Amino acid sequence: MAQRLERNLSLGGAIATITGLVIGASIFVLIPELAGMTGPSLYIAYALSAIPALFCILYVVQLGSAVPVTGAHYIAVTRWISPLAGWVGSLCGTIAIVATNCLVSWGFAQYIAHYIPGLPPVAWAMGVVVTFAVINYLGIRLVGWSQMLMMTVFILAMLLFGIGGAINMNPDNLVPLFPKGIEGFIMVCIIATMSWLGFLGLAEVGGEIKSPRRNIPLALLISFFVVLFLYVLQPFALVSTMPWNEAAEIGEAAVLIAAGRFLPAGAVTFIALGAIMAMLTTINALILIAARDLTAWGRDAMMPTIFSRVNRRFHTPDISLLTITILVLIGILFARTLSEYAVVTVLALMIVQILGATATWLLPKRAPDIFNRAIFKFSLFWRWFTWIGCLLIFTLIFLFGLMAKMAVGAVFICVIAAGMIYWFARKAHLKRHGIDLDRRLKGITGATLEELEVK
Repeated sequence: MAQRLERNLSLGGAIATITGLVIGASIFVLIPELAGMTGPSLYIAYALSAIPALFCILYVVQLGSAVPVTGAHYIAVTRWISPLAGWVGSLCGTIAIVATNCLVSWGFAQYIAHYIPGLPPVAWAMGVVVTFAVINYLGIRLVGWSQMLMMTVFILAMLLFGIGGAINMNPDNLVPLFPKGIEGFIMVCIIATMSWLGFLGLAEVGGEIKSPRRNIPLALLISFFVVLFLYVLQPFALVSTMPWNEAAEIGEAAVLIAAGRFLPAGAVTFIALGAIMAMLTTINALILIAARDLTAWGRDAMMPTIFSRVNRRFHTPDISLLTITILVLIGILFARTLSEYAVVTVLALMIVQILGATATWLLPKRAPDIFNRAIFKFSLFWRWFTWIGCLLIFTLIFLFGLMAKMAVGAVFICVIAAGMIYWFARKAHLKRHGIDLDRRLKGITGATLEELEVK
């Protein structure tokens, strides 16, 4: 029998979870390459790249405040669009999480190998995943505290580099602003949007957040402005203290080399530690979120009900955690390029966000009682504005990702097709046992209903 997860994640823990999920290695190791594509306008590109994330937050604020349950996207899409759409969207979310964890784990392995040689990168990548799987197993409270500790380190590191760089800036490095033309600037704006993916993840752990109808929207809004400030400050510090073309030639280590020109060696080491913490917070949060989606599947019989099991001692979904850990470890062993993992993540998350935004738009009509419980309710105009904006932006980004890696896109589509075959096979299996899956998924019952009743 499924057990209810406990609400042990505070507002601070929620902010740390989402901030740590969004800010990863890219803001340390990717910005030198992007500087080579657009020049000193890099920090402006990062500011504009926040627009798609803002649309995501606009709908997740509404969803999280109205539906503060485990696997909120999955619940909303299955109930207010269709069960099949909910399965496809949730499957895409799991694919995105596994691919992102593989990407970040390999990035961590390659980064740490420069400082601690001896172990092969694959051992570092798999070891860090197993470590945070254990932390997640030991309880949501430990996850929240570990996120806050690691987030504090990487934010202090980014502030150290960003403020130090702004104080020691050379105005000559900031002109001309667009040496590569407007085309390069637009391309960097698009690529930088990938650094913002992840805000929708907080809704998936709504069943474990204290005072969720208030804290989910607050955590999203606070996290957005924290990330926006850091995402503008860090690129500005780099291009204002080091010529953009030099940063591009140096590559991944450019932030550390630039820091070494105006900070002591100990401070540079702390910044390197901050980069590592940014990667670790992402891995930690992804494992947390993915396991909750599988828990929701088990509750609905979309997967065998054992996936909804909650450990009696630690109050965590142990079978779902084990499953996600195994999937990530398998993904790491494929050893694909980081760009291929990134494209899979973008394709999958755009589908999740299109479906999630549509379900949220339908919420007042399909479930007015649930909508009216939300603390944050948008007017009709803002609901339409959010939905149309999400459809346009996320569809364009999906098409861009599909064209960027056609072979990867083809594999992704094949995986989704296999998932749909599973759906119909599972549906037929349950029907033989007297269970109508479509009918079951039209209502909200059990542990999900208990989570929904919270104030």
